[in-house]
Amino acid sequence: MKVKYVGESKSVESVGGKEVKLDKGTVLECMEREFFASAIVRATLDSGDRVKVKRAELQKV
Repeated sequence: MKVKYVGESKSVESVGGKEVKLDKGTVLECMEREFFASAIVRATLDSGDRVKVKRAELQKV
């Protein structure tokens, strides 16, 4: 499912160890089951990088 990052813009470390810029309003892809069941969600950017984001900083699109 598509979600939008609504937290403050920041640099985060991807699951692979790469430094990634996460901007406010960025659209991410995540699993619906994980979005509703977890406090920390693994999401994928359009570039293919996977990041872990707090669910409170995400909004369903």
